[in-house]
Amino acid sequence: MIYNFKSIVHKEGNRAFIKIPFNVWEKCGQKGLIPVKVEISDISFECKLVPKGNGIYYIPVIKEVCKKIDFDNELDVHFKIIDGLSRINSNSPYSQEHSIRKIDGITYIKQPHNGCCGQTCLAMLAGISVEEVIKIMKSSKHQASISKVIETLDYFGFSHKKPAYTKGRNVQLPKCCIINVRGENKSHLSIYYDGIYYDPTQGILPVYPYENLISYIEICV
Repeated sequence: MIYNFKSIVHKEGNRAFIKIPFNVWEKCGQKGLIPVKVEISDISFECKLVPKGNGIYYIPVIKEVCKKIDFDNELDVHFKIIDGLSRINSNSPYSQEHSIRKIDGITYIKQPHNGCCGQTCLAMLAGISVEEVIKIMKSSKHQASISKVIETLDYFGFSHKKPAYTKGRNVQLPKCCIINVRGENKSHLSIYYDGIYYDPTQGILPVYPYENLISYIEICV
């Protein structure tokens, strides 16, 4: 069933949202974080409705959509509930038996833009361009969350383990992993392979301050 209404987009700091003008619990018969497909002014995207209590929900509006809509006028909004958000790896041509490549070395790639460290790490692992990774992830600058990185590893058919948190300890890293390090303003992703660090911004490094290490994802090679 498609639910339709008119509304405006509100901003709170760097976030934008649309308040649904009816009780979602009563009208849709669902509670919790509800996955939906939304259409605003012929622009479609998927998200999870954000509960605010007592059946009141917000639609979070992603940055790409914000750039294309009119904040000053009332908009036509449509949404339907779906079984789950489309995953990056849902239509992958790869599998763990036939991954995109065997990781037997890393060719360094410098990130083309600030905020693309995750995409650049995945490009180094997969042996493809950063632009190709961005297209697969549908995520540009500052959008490569750990969950999206893991989904993309699955898309490429790379066998991996769950993130391991080091809590500032000096640990023995596995032969190949994505490391999550503490930066000045936010965390930063790099590749560790066979004793060498491949940092998308700083280059190839023989050592890394272990106290800045937050976690790592082991890639099974």
